[in-house]
Amino acid sequence: MQNTFTETDTSQNTLLSFVQSLLENNRIPTHVITRTCDNFAWLDSGLRADILQEYQPAFIQEFIRNLKENTIYHVKDTFQCSYTILGIPDSDLVMVCGPALFEEMRPSRLNEIAAKLQLSQKLHTILQSYYLRLAAFPTPGVYYSIFLTLGNFLYGENQYETIHQDLNDMDEWFAAYSKQYRSGEDSMMNIEMIEMRYAMEEQLLNTVFNGNEAKAMALVARLSTISMPRRMSDELRDYKDYTIAFNTLFRKKAEEAGVHPIHIDMCSNQHVQLIEQVTSREQCYTVWSRIVLDYCRLIRNHTLRDYSLQTQKIITYINADLTADLSLKAMSEWLNVNASYLSTLFKKEVGIPLTDFVNRQRIEQAKKLLVVTELPTKTIAQMCGIPDIYYFSRLFKKRTGVTPKLYRESVMRGQNPYQYKDMD
Repeated sequence: MQNTFTETDTSQNTLLSFVQSLLENNRIPTHVITRTCDNFAWLDSGLRADILQEYQPAFIQEFIRNLKENTIYHVKDTFQCSYTILGIPDSDLVMVCGPALFEEMRPSRLNEIAAKLQLSQKLHTILQSYYLRLAAFPTPGVYYSIFLTLGNFLYGENQYETIHQDLNDMDEWFAAYSKQYRSGEDSMMNIEMIEMRYAMEEQLLNTVFNGNEAKAMALVARLSTISMPRRMSDELRDYKDYTIAFNTLFRKKAEEAGVHPIHIDMCSNQHVQLIEQVTSREQCYTVWSRIVLDYCRLIRNHTLRDYSLQTQKIITYINADLTADLSLKAMSEWLNVNASYLSTLFKKEVGIPLTDFVNRQRIEQAKKLLVVTELPTKTIAQMCGIPDIYYFSRLFKKRTGVTPKLYRESVMRGQNPYQYKDMD
């Protein structure tokens, strides 16, 4: 552990030192550590070692080691103490601020925590003394605004993520984990540990089902702090098998969310290839994050659960082959329904006429191909189902405000091509 910012640039060092002094003047400890730090006794003045029998700090080490880039974590532990943790850009340093309380620890709350942890009178006294040494920061809004300003400076305005994470029960779980797997005496501990993992997985599945990326990523980071049960002598194989099962659970959740199997299968197959390429447990954690993020976006972008079966079929068919005959007449004949009825139904459910939806999907695909390929514009137009290059160019400009050529040139100039919004 260290308390300097020698690996950072001068202006960054000045601001970090200022924040450190500001917090410490308010009796909130601030430490600077490396990601490989393995001694965390300073984190709570040895409280966990006294309170949680056979306590092992493994989950703290994992948490620090797997911090996401450009992310500020505000976490609360079993003892209702808050910490703020963030990685310093372009260095191996991590800033850990806390513990802090945002209100005085009332006797009733102290007794509640002590009862939950089943503390003896001696340990109850130790916990009470610990709280007396902590300062209450009565205005959490001011506290969080400090890190809002710091985040904008370190990572760029709105270029970072803030995660509020509740680590309640994690300390207790690791105390249970240590006792169970070292002595094998308490099978109830094993039951509680499995129940906790299953509950966390269920919460994660529901979060992905709703397409909430930020909350899902926070949950998967929390899940990665839990060591999976050993089923085989090969730990890596264990983690790969769990990751495969992890992927399967999300496949079914995406199907439940109304995503067509053609999209699910494409996403799932990419994950299977990644899983077989990993060579360490840490890489499995990275794949977990990738799986969760991909399924969040898959569900958000392709969910059809709010549409009728006929509209679902039309949208899936359109996305599967933009070069097909996607006219209202062709769709109505394919579904064997009246064209007027189908037109009314589609516009009512999707909000725009079928022809407009088809054109939108074709232009969106064209925008992607203009960015990621060097194919001629005429070829891209044909691949998107618009063989008439002149009509394609007019339609493209109508929807984006620029021609395909200018759109592609913006990429070559280093501009963001997605600044061109749909003009409809």
